[in-house]
Amino acid sequence: MTGSRPCILYIEDNPMNWRLVQRLLSQAGYEMHWAEDGLKGCEMALELKPALILLDINLPGLSGFEVATKLRQNGSLDATLIVALTAKTMKIDRETALVTGCDGFISKPIDPFLFVGQVQAYLGGQRDRIEQGREGAALRQFSQQVVEHLETQLREAQEGNRKLTEVQAELEERSQHLSRLLSLSKDIIPVRDEHEIQSRVLGQLREELHLDRLRTYRVHESGTYFQGLAAASEGFAETPVLPVSHPMVAWAESLPAGTVLTGGDLRQSTPWEQGIDLGLWAPKNQALLLPLRSRSEEGHLWGLLAADRPDKPFQPFEAELAALHAGILQVSLENAGLIAHLAETSQALGTSYEGLESAYEALKEAQRALGTQNQKTALGGLFMNTAQRLQAPVRTLKEESVALSQFMDRPDAPLPEERAACHQSMDQIRHAIAQVDGLVRALLRRAGQGEASTPEWIHLHDLLKQEIELMQAEGTLPERLEVDLNLQAPRDLLYGVYSDFAEVLGHLIGHALEGAPEHLSLRTWGGNSHVRIELEDDGAPIAAELLETAFEPFLDLRQARSGSGRQPGRGLSACAQLMNAYGGTVQIIPMERGSQVRINLPME
Repeated sequence: MTGSRPCILYIEDNPMNWRLVQRLLSQAGYEMHWAEDGLKGCEMALELKPALILLDINLPGLSGFEVATKLRQNGSLDATLIVALTAKTMKIDRETALVTGCDGFISKPIDPFLFVGQVQAYLGGQRDRIEQGREGAALRQFSQQVVEHLETQLREAQEGNRKLTEVQAELEERSQHLSRLLSLSKDIIPVRDEHEIQSRVLGQLREELHLDRLRTYRVHESGTYFQGLAAASEGFAETPVLPVSHPMVAWAESLPAGTVLTGGDLRQSTPWEQGIDLGLWAPKNQALLLPLRSRSEEGHLWGLLAADRPDKPFQPFEAELAALHAGILQVSLENAGLIAHLAETSQALGTSYEGLESAYEALKEAQRALGTQNQKTALGGLFMNTAQRLQAPVRTLKEESVALSQFMDRPDAPLPEERAACHQSMDQIRHAIAQVDGLVRALLRRAGQGEASTPEWIHLHDLLKQEIELMQAEGTLPERLEVDLNLQAPRDLLYGVYSDFAEVLGHLIGHALEGAPEHLSLRTWGGNSHVRIELEDDGAPIAAELLETAFEPFLDLRQARSGSGRQPGRGLSACAQLMNAYGGTVQIIPMERGSQVRINLPME
């Protein structure tokens, strides 16, 4: 207690309820403290020794009844009043509160005009009493609730362990894929034969993804056509060329960088029938198409990778694995070409230097001749001989200098050391290893072993991708549901609690799933001072009158709405409260089909 102001501790998990009670009792002259769960409430009660504890019953972790029982077991709190403040209004709930150690009971929602008087009455000596003979029934009710609570926690722990085991198995499988990919990238560094490079990289990709068909095209050095390589019964064989004027090439060149098309997206695209005609995939198979951009000529198409297999759709990780193999293939082929060109240039320079050395020896011989011959004759012969001897090496030096200058001016030219170009392929491997590390961290955070509740610098885009992938792995997002990620925000570095943003995403996904959608679109955009997150679904529409109360608290305390149709997600109010703590706003926009939830969040 501070001075003459009575100290009151409110144990409540809902910030909205806390703010209302704090405002009413602070204005009445009380010193207010807040604990958001039962364990923290017990610790604060022992530290503060408050005059009164207002206790919510429905708390996460320990229930209010369990907290009251724990507090009453501590003799240092004998003088502290405990008043249950809860929406549980049945007689047995009141009796259970009293038998577990509470001195009184105030129902929710509170009446702002009567609440302060109710608190003052308890502090003034009012006590509620249980009817004689009802203690046994109340204790049995409390015991039953404790057993049910323990059973629920045990089931949740078992289910969480099952999901964790499934995700761990999937992560181990992905780790094995990446380990084999890393080993492949190291093995092909010294390989210079282009056909061998393609056979080894594509052969491993075909084996990893159990592909039926696999074909690649890359632009010829003339720039007039694409040369192809296709999987055959024994290795790989060349295919008919693909002209640069082919509609498939023009369409692939128009796609955004990093696009990988699979499943329905590819079937509904313009070149689906063209791919069947070219033999890239079978009409009934699951197909994949990956355009490859040139790394030296921005916007130009370097090549294509197409594959298919029967029945089993391509998972997001498999599409990423195909992209990694294609990236290694592209970098390795370019690296082999660069090193071959360097070798040719080095050989030409060696020949030029040999010519210069011969010319230098001729000059020295001419110098010796000056002592024995007529100076004029010697000088004339010297200059003529030197001019003739130097013509060929000088011409060679000019040509090779121009060629070498042009080569070194290219943005993708390697460092002077021949093997430095190989680091480009290694960069892509390091990037793949960095993504696993975040699910695991995200998974460890899910499993309670990471710094999920501590403020830190968070890359929002990494968080969204990791959480979406974990939701797909654990079954929160059905396999049939297509999720389109379009993360375009120029800045995504935020300071906050990881679990807050993961919880917000979970509430948004929960709202979208209410409408049984077939497609979800998650986008980010914004400027340097703010970021916007939008989740759009194509599920059932929401009635306008329901949208007006979508973000209001206490929805669970209201009577169920009559009528049928889609309801707003129950977690939207919690989502709004979390974003309000970060200075952000949440709004829901009705669509002709489905809805869009938009979050506007300041970056400061």
